[in-house]
Amino acid sequence: MKNRNSALVAIGLAAAITLGGAVTALAQDTTRARSQTRIPVRKEGAAPVVARTDTVTIVRTDTVVQTRTDTVTVTRVDTVTRVEELPLQPLGTWQFGIGVGAAFPTADFRNVIHDGYDVHAHLGVFPGASAFGIRLDGDWVAFGNRDEGCSSCPGTKLIQGSANIVLRFPLDRKSPVNPQIYFLGGGGIDKFTDFTPYITNDDRELVTAGKDTYTGAGSYARTTDLSDKSLFYHWDVGAGITLGRFFIESKYVSINTDGNQTAYVPVVLGLNF
Repeated sequence: MKNRNSALVAIGLAAAITLGGAVTALAQDTTRARSQTRIPVRKEGAAPVVARTDTVTIVRTDTVVQTRTDTVTVTRVDTVTRVEELPLQPLGTWQFGIGVGAAFPTADFRNVIHDGYDVHAHLGVFPGASAFGIRLDGDWVAFGNRDEGCSSCPGTKLIQGSANIVLRFPLDRKSPVNPQIYFLGGGGIDKFTDFTPYITNDDRELVTAGKDTYTGAGSYARTTDLSDKSLFYHWDVGAGITLGRFFIESKYVSINTDGNQTAYVPVVLGLNF
């Protein structure tokens, strides 16, 4: 066994000597070509920064589920209302009216007579059916005497003619009654019969109607103070309303009798044709 180990050692020494000689021979051979590739020499220091490119692949799957339920309920009610325009009522160009009413004496005239009555008629024209018109009036008025003034006096009567300007205003021309209000004013002449004389309370003046004054009895009769007048004049102003053919009106009438004004207020109800 010892001899076998010695042989192995000898063989290993021989191989080592042979390998060392070969290496020495290669080192001394300068005729061999050198490599042209430079071997980089790294300096000691900070390590170079190497850029890194990351490739990221993202896979995304979106699932959209849309559920929509539309419920539309439409309710439609059509109501048709038919409106018929009523025709306008005519205003009229000509007007003829008759009426009757009461006559109320005023101021000192009322001291000797009672309320009376008035019979009335008029004729009017409204050119072009306009708002303005002209009206001719005729009235017959009768007053009764008071017993304490002149119990035997027959009572004052009056025939009166007037010319008035009329201004009318329709209130509802679509109404069948065609209501209108109107205003009037003007003047005229007066003829008395059996005018009952009276004395004013303020200045104690005797008021007469000229030769048409009643002088048959009474303490107020003074024939020596009577004038020869038989006609007098008056002015008047008033208003009224018409409903269809019916009318009602009133006005204030002032007459220039001798000594002072004699006034009364008629209220007349009548029909227009």
